[in-house]
Amino acid sequence: MSEVEYVVMTAGSFDILAEIVCEDDDHLLDVINKRIRALPGVRSTESFVYLKLKKQTYMWGTR
Repeated sequence: MSEVEYVVMTAGSFDILAEIVCEDDDHLLDVINKRIRALPGVRSTESFVYLKLKKQTYMWGTR
């Protein structure tokens, strides 16, 4: 999926987190409802929509 920026496995309340960048709300709904929820093993989804991005820094790799 070209909309997916990254996917991480977590040790928290959620098993997997993914950042998905879409053109608009309709596009996001389409990706979530028709593609992500259709994946085998996906039992539920929860979305956190950015209202405003203040800072974004990536430092990929291990320390």
